[in-house]
Amino acid sequence: MGDVKNFLYAWCGKRKMTPSYEIRAVGNKNRQKFMCEVQVEGYNYTGMGNSTNKKDAQSNAARDFVNYLVRINEIKSEEVPAFGVASPPPLTDTPDTTANAEGDLPTTMGGPLPPHLALKAENNSEVGASGYGVPGPTWDRGANLKDYYSRKEEQEVQATLESEEVDLNAGLHGNWTLENAKARLNQYFQKEKIQGEYKYTQVGPDHNRSFIAEMTIYIKQLGRRIFAREHGSNKKLAAQSCALSLVRQLYHLGVVEAYSGLTKKKEGETVEPYKVNLSQDLEHQLQNIIQELNLEILPPPEDPSVPVALNIGKLAQFEPSQRQNQVGVVPWSPPQSNWNPWTSSNIDEGPLAFATPEQISMDLKNELMYQLEQDHDLQAILQERELLPVKKFESEILEAISQNSVVIIRGATGCGKTTQVPQFILDDFIQNDRAAECNIVVTQPRRISAVSVAERVAFERGEEPGKSCGYSVRFESILPRPHASIMFCTVGVLLRKLEAGIRGISHVIVDEIHERDINTDFLLVVLRDVVQAYPEVRIVLMSATIDTSMFCEYFFNCPIIEVYGRTYPVQEYFLEDCIQMTHFVPPPKDKKKKKK
Repeated sequence: MGDVKNFLYAWCGKRKMTPSYEIRAVGNKNRQKFMCEVQVEGYNYTGMGNSTNKKDAQSNAARDFVNYLVRINEIKSEEVPAFGVASPPPLTDTPDTTANAEGDLPTTMGGPLPPHLALKAENNSEVGASGYGVPGPTWDRGANLKDYYSRKEEQEVQATLESEEVDLNAGLHGNWTLENAKARLNQYFQKEKIQGEYKYTQVGPDHNRSFIAEMTIYIKQLGRRIFAREHGSNKKLAAQSCALSLVRQLYHLGVVEAYSGLTKKKEGETVEPYKVNLSQDLEHQLQNIIQELNLEILPPPEDPSVPVALNIGKLAQFEPSQRQNQVGVVPWSPPQSNWNPWTSSNIDEGPLAFATPEQISMDLKNELMYQLEQDHDLQAILQERELLPVKKFESEILEAISQNSVVIIRGATGCGKTTQVPQFILDDFIQNDRAAECNIVVTQPRRISAVSVAERVAFERGEEPGKSCGYSVRFESILPRPHASIMFCTVGVLLRKLEAGIRGISHVIVDEIHERDINTDFLLVVLRDVVQAYPEVRIVLMSATIDTSMFCEYFFNCPIIEVYGRTYPVQEYFLEDCIQMTHFVPPPKDKKKKKK
């Protein structure tokens, strides 16, 4: 993906512009990630990407910005370089690599390939390197699986070790760090004749084993005990962290002194004096330059160890930098092939990292068509869905959503709008080979309704929650797949997600807008600004049969679709009728009066 970054640099260089990258670390200590934002002067958009390393984060951000340039017709899609793994070099026609007369495939050892590898190579040559039916980047899902997981584990272990050794607060604790604390603690043990032993405890499963080190020591000067319990990915780091905690406690209690040695950073900055011989011509040139610049050189100090400025300091004047992102508007971008909108992170590993939107759409469509043909339970559920009143308005709803940024759907309770409208949109995108362009988020006023509706929709689609349908509420989440999916959530969860943007979400459905509260009203205010900045996003507001003219005027006189529900006969009964119809007879009083 480095080609994308170079492509963006070249494109900006032709217009005498330079992309500005800003990288910051995000995530926790044990799972650190890097987020990168790229901006180009003159464009009111911020490309964003994240990954476990800075290089991939920059490439993902550049890819996001290039996709934005394609959407606004600044760049043609044919000019953008292909993403993915480089294809292997072609085989040269040598005696060792020439196929035999029987048609066997060559190998580097001179003999034919085994039958299973030969069949696999034939399939790759017919289908394409990507495995989706068209030529593309090579991706072997099975052959190198063990190497992939081992390499992934090594990278995670290395990242964990590097993140655990980072200490930015050493200056507050006497400059004691993991490198010097354990040695000082051993000196303290020898001086006080203390036998210190670390107590180790294993935690976590076998594939993610870590250790906890504990120690308690008694301080004679203070007549008290101190205790430390620290966690590490291995025993060495756990012991170092435990020793560091004890030494810092001793430092703050006044038992040990601050670290007086040089840290690694200071050792690198220390430079010994070096004598330089200057010619007279060079000295005259320097004096002339000083006179031209009107600089006043101060005389050298008597003590050379005392630092002193060579000239009178003057503050340089710089123009204030202008950030290109639009303040107050939530960032948005349409779904992309390597972006997971539910985790707000790039997909760097696996087939989805390099698959094109056309490949993803075709794969999901084939999967749905196969399920419709083979799953008899799903066919019975589809017949039940046909009987819902909202089914008659499917074409009208889909046409209104495609033509307008905001649509209001007003329907009576029980018409099926909550469960059917998201499925109408999703199935329409899948059947039209646009599955990779659809991700729907649906808000519910209560968490119990978000969970129950998500389970119902998953049941109607003949699957379990977590495939094409999921939910996210506080303390519980089952996220769906990254593409062509529906996620139900509460209004509060969506508001927290808006802080990082709604990238990769094509449709936002706000259900039960008539149940107005402060969170729903604030969400509508934010969505109104998003629609003004990004007309491509689709907002669907669903309400019961009440006056929706206020919402219509607030969202620029958007269209309203009226969905009629079912009317059932109602029979009224009074309490006396219920007693007579049930033949209710009160029990006799068995309680006897107490004798006085």
